[in-house]
Amino acid sequence: MDFLEHTLIWDWCREHRVALRETRPDSPGIWLIDDPTLDQRTRVMYADGQRSGREPRVAAAAVRALGVWDECLVWVTEWGVWESGEDWPRFYAWRGAHGERRSLDAVPGHLFHAGESAELEGMLAQVMENGWDATVLPSHGGVATERRIVISHDEWIDVRSREPVEFSPAV
Repeated sequence: MDFLEHTLIWDWCREHRVALRETRPDSPGIWLIDDPTLDQRTRVMYADGQRSGREPRVAAAAVRALGVWDECLVWVTEWGVWESGEDWPRFYAWRGAHGERRSLDAVPGHLFHAGESAELEGMLAQVMENGWDATVLPSHGGVATERRIVISHDEWIDVRSREPVEFSPAV
């Protein structure tokens, strides 16, 4: 696993043909463009106002729904919405165990490689448990696949794709 600063996230997206825009109306910087070709969307609510215990199961189902990938970028885009539910010591212990000591603010990208599905599942579960926003961008052969996952602090997760994808975790 590698950890990516903002500029490296943007470089990865450009190299893997993920569309970006230079600004977002409510925030400066570079942001993902919602890909309208990914019009097959399956949304699952994984909690209701607090940690549900379902987050690891939903994360595992989400990783399965990604299909084949050899790299997968998890870009955490927002945190601090539900501060009382965030477990920063656990998250930073997890990052530290993977050799990363910098803050999430400085390094919001988590690049997983083939064979790191279990680590990816753990990361997605923590994103959900902490009430953060993140986008999951798998790639295969140096190009983004036709699937994407969006996790919201509002306790839902979307699997977006061009073709229908099986995503029905037992929640």
